[in-house]
Amino acid sequence: MTLSPKHFKTIALIMAAGCGQRVGGALPKQYLHIKGRSILSQAILAFLNHPDIDAVRVVIGAEDGGFYEQAISSLKNPKLLPSVVGGAERSISVRLGLESLEDFSLQYVLIHDAARPFVSEKLISRVLQALKHHKGAIPGIAVADTLKCASQTMIETTVDRRDLYQAQTPQ
Repeated sequence: MTLSPKHFKTIALIMAAGCGQRVGGALPKQYLHIKGRSILSQAILAFLNHPDIDAVRVVIGAEDGGFYEQAISSLKNPKLLPSVVGGAERSISVRLGLESLEDFSLQYVLIHDAARPFVSEKLISRVLQALKHHKGAIPGIAVADTLKCASQTMIETTVDRRDLYQAQTPQ
């Protein structure tokens, strides 16, 4: 049975409006290819293939419509909703993505970074499980590297990493 949009419980919003300046090049990094597929389409597929995700919406850059259409051309899936245009900053893109879902009766919205293509089904499931017990959830990895605070070229202190985590997505 196919759920109508009014009955969606969980939607993944994939943030793809960034320009990936640190990578350089002509294309934003989410449209670059790894293993014959764009980074963005790999991220989308992880959520489309998850049994507990009812739909996926991608938030894209205002000038990226052509790149986006090319990236999803092989993803013929009714769970992939039309994209929405984001803003100049990630927080604006998230807000616009959430506003695009206002007519849905959702229980959960997962927010994922398009430049992170290898999110696992297990990680998505863990976030969804955490949301059953908390208002929000974010996966994280305990910091293993030694962290230093420095001023200019002189190390001043070592940071205690016992309570530090690297945030991941989805959130």
